[in-house]
Amino acid sequence: MELVHSSTLEKTAAKAPAGRPAALAFVTDAESEAVLQGAFLEDSPGTIFRGNITKAVEHLTGARSPRILVVDISDVALPVTEVHHLADVCEPGVSVIVVGTRNEVGLYRDLLQAGVSEYIVKPLTPDLVAKALNTATHGVDAAPISRKLGKLIAFVGARGGVGTSTLAVNLAWYFAHQKARRVGLLDLDLHNGVCSLMLNLPTSSGLRDALENPSRVDSLFLERTMALHGERLFVLGSQEPLDEELRFPAAAVDRLVEVLREQFHYVIVDVPRSPSPISRRVLEIADMRVIVVDQTLQAVRDAARLGRVPGLDGIERHDLIVVNRKGESGRRGVAVEEVGGALDHRLSCIVPFQPALFAAAGAKGIVPAEQKSHFADAIGRLATEISGQAIKRKPRWRLFR
Repeated sequence: MELVHSSTLEKTAAKAPAGRPAALAFVTDAESEAVLQGAFLEDSPGTIFRGNITKAVEHLTGARSPRILVVDISDVALPVTEVHHLADVCEPGVSVIVVGTRNEVGLYRDLLQAGVSEYIVKPLTPDLVAKALNTATHGVDAAPISRKLGKLIAFVGARGGVGTSTLAVNLAWYFAHQKARRVGLLDLDLHNGVCSLMLNLPTSSGLRDALENPSRVDSLFLERTMALHGERLFVLGSQEPLDEELRFPAAAVDRLVEVLREQFHYVIVDVPRSPSPISRRVLEIADMRVIVVDQTLQAVRDAARLGRVPGLDGIERHDLIVVNRKGESGRRGVAVEEVGGALDHRLSCIVPFQPALFAAAGAKGIVPAEQKSHFADAIGRLATEISGQAIKRKPRWRLFR
């Protein structure tokens, strides 16, 4: 991939989260490069690469997404399909401008439905590019169908000790390290949370600050307070004194979740089983709730009770039932088939009991999903169930903003 031009504009760049470029362009011809070079110098800081939308997908698979992305579809046989591939690798909050040679109403309509902000037919002119960049940057109603937010996944255990935190941590690791997604992991147990501990990361007072002062939460706040595991997994957890009673209103978590969803492909929340206003709020607004059970009567009973909590019932596709540590109870445990039957719900994933694997992973200081095993396979199946990649259905959220 050939780097053609790079420019910076401090004022506009400051609006983007740290480490995220303001604009990138991938075009195939020198004339388009020249026009974009002038536009980037005047309006938006940006970098121009030689290549088409396929090159953009390859680049963004391993790099931060910009706020504004220009891609060329001139020589692409299936441009709309490539736009969907692009949407899959882009972070939330990307405005996409497509350039091409086909002046067709049908193509224009299909691209807008796929979520792009604008389609410009070559040859590019400074006025057309400037208008498109202005719309992508400042337009209040620009591309109303194109808003993309990260998916909020809430993990909650039917009872204590079923391994909810373990599954949340390993799934977050899998999405970040195996699927190259930016993942935010939020541990809502401010007193006894273990997500940071499982990843050998320090805790901070950032989560408490975010809930006590929601107006302070923005992208820079997250950059300062979240602990980083690898390149794409960000963790926010706390370890407050046990003698302090912490009470937050339900709305306190709204701003935090809003900003997290704007920064990450997936926001995974480890929700404490003990009820609290913020825990209930997360369960109400989550895109998907993962209820973790084991093969005990207590877990089955309490999972059924969770299913009757307002916000959890009524939409079956939003709720996943995961049986964790299959086989731990031996013959005394409730049969897996009976768990699904008692809950009248399809079991989304069955995770095997592998204590030796966890002991080995702990000795090496790694998460169990890093090692090839039946447990790692189960985490992969759960990730597929959550991402929907194996299920063709109409997207529930929009692709770009």
